[in-house]
Amino acid sequence: MVVKSDGTKEPYNEDKIRASATRVGVPSELQLTMLEHIRGRLFDGISTHEVFSMIKEFLRQTSTPYLAMKYNLKDALSELGPSGYPFEKYVALLLGDIGYVTQTNITLNGACIAHEIDVLAQKDEITYFIEAKFHKNKTQRTDVRVALYIKARYDDLAQAWARGQTRSWLITNTRFSTDAIKYGQYHNIRLTSWGYPKGEGIMDLIERTGLHPVTIIDGLTQSDKLRLFNSGVVTCQQLLDPQNQSLIPSDLLTHVLPQLTQICQKRL
Repeated sequence: MVVKSDGTKEPYNEDKIRASATRVGVPSELQLTMLEHIRGRLFDGISTHEVFSMIKEFLRQTSTPYLAMKYNLKDALSELGPSGYPFEKYVALLLGDIGYVTQTNITLNGACIAHEIDVLAQKDEITYFIEAKFHKNKTQRTDVRVALYIKARYDDLAQAWARGQTRSWLITNTRFSTDAIKYGQYHNIRLTSWGYPKGEGIMDLIERTGLHPVTIIDGLTQSDKLRLFNSGVVTCQQLLDPQNQSLIPSDLLTHVLPQLTQICQKRL
């Protein structure tokens, strides 16, 4: 039995390991060796954290060590804080890469009151009012209360908007509760979370675009992260720009730069 991060238990499942390995780009032949490496060290009550530590340890010793960093993705998203603004900027960059025109941290007047909008995105003549819901705790779910708030805010904004079609959109770095999904679907709120919708969740968008959060890098201190955020750097892609490379220690940069080049490649 494996203990998940929320404390629940489930049987060890190699199909899940294969799925996560495929998502980050581990070649199928290397997956077989990796699974053998894990099997010999399993014990009842092992945590998912320990399993992923084994995977990363194994990948660091291969010819593709950058794949180990990609296993930090869920943790890395939860490090886009402590405020939610870095996550808002990250969402805007992610959507911008797939064809949306975005603005962040703006205020719009509704029919009754003014509202702060995390991200305003436009594509295909539709304007999306986006709430980028950040959770520091990666096991915390975005619940139906957030969806209720999004619906009420959208209704007020939509009444005052006179520039074409609009839609509300809720994006989170973790997962949604069952009721949040049910409510969102009923009220036509677009929902994006860690793995929802299937094949179109935030983890899928990241792999497709290659825009991994800069916090995926092993060895960054909290001071390093704050320095990056304060300079508007939230993706590994931005660290490939020489103008931003002085924001992290030179020895760390020398170590990770070749890996970042691999990580930032888009998935065809």
